[in-house]
Amino acid sequence: MRVPVAVIVLLTLAALLYAAMMGNVGDAQGSDAFGRGLALAFGAIFGVALWLVLAATLVMAAVKGHMPVWAATGLVVLVPLSCVAALKAADAYGAGDSSALLIPALLPPLFALYALWASLPALHGILRASVVGAVLGAAIVFLAATPFVAGYRAAQPDAEHDARLAAAAKEQEEERAKEQRAARERDEAEFASLGPDSPLEAYLIYLHSQTFSDRALAGIRKLRTLQADGIALLNKGRLFDLWDLKQLGLEPLPDLCEAYGAALAGAAGKVSKTQPNYLGVAIELESQLPNIKWLIANRCDLSQPLAMLSGNLRAVADSSRITGFADTLDALGRGK
Repeated sequence: MRVPVAVIVLLTLAALLYAAMMGNVGDAQGSDAFGRGLALAFGAIFGVALWLVLAATLVMAAVKGHMPVWAATGLVVLVPLSCVAALKAADAYGAGDSSALLIPALLPPLFALYALWASLPALHGILRASVVGAVLGAAIVFLAATPFVAGYRAAQPDAEHDARLAAAAKEQEEERAKEQRAARERDEAEFASLGPDSPLEAYLIYLHSQTFSDRALAGIRKLRTLQADGIALLNKGRLFDLWDLKQLGLEPLPDLCEAYGAALAGAAGKVSKTQPNYLGVAIELESQLPNIKWLIANRCDLSQPLAMLSGNLRAVADSSRITGFADTLDALGRGK
């Protein structure tokens, strides 16, 4: 029996491409959207190359060996059709249909087996052409047709399936609405539990809520310990939580002025290239201008922290906005 060397070489190359294709397609389900797309793209490249090698192998087998005319004619249609089917099945596998992996996995070995049989005429007496062609051909036709049939069926209207999807969507929407109602009710209950004896900090989380902001501000102004709580927050360095001292109802007394000056100096220390996000802090401190102007108007001496902040701003300035902010602080510090 003469060994078909050229066919063996091509089948070896096909085996390598087959392994590369299956490796990439097999990874598609275990990746995110980008990884899945990349795996399927490489799988398609190796798959097309594999089918070209298989086509060349079948041609070589027909030339060097023996292949019935009817089989060769059928392969002219089945080879490109099966390639498209394998690519469609790979996409389906990537989308979650695990059974679709069988199609690109089984089609190449069937073509390889037929090419090997056709290359070894000595086997034809044992495995008759009609039997081999019928068995392998039927298997190839079945596998190649499966993705197209599945795609056709999926494209057909399915009232029952659509109804199930609509019911599931409605159920999810109702569940989301229920959770939102529960969250609103929980927030309302928590807010309702606040009163004049509550700490200022408990109200602050509601100030930026569209639902509670007005009520929260009104509640803050009625707090019995508002002044002491505001000073305590400033002593903790929480300058930005007190966005407008006057609007919150705090009094511009010496103890508040002293606490604010210390908090402003602490924030100014963060406007340094040795600190992370120093420009973000510098820009955020612009929001304190209303507080600074209000305190100065009420005879609060902030000259020291203002000078510190202005100097730090100029040291890190990368725009006219930062420089202009420093100029404004210098003018305020001079009482102009």
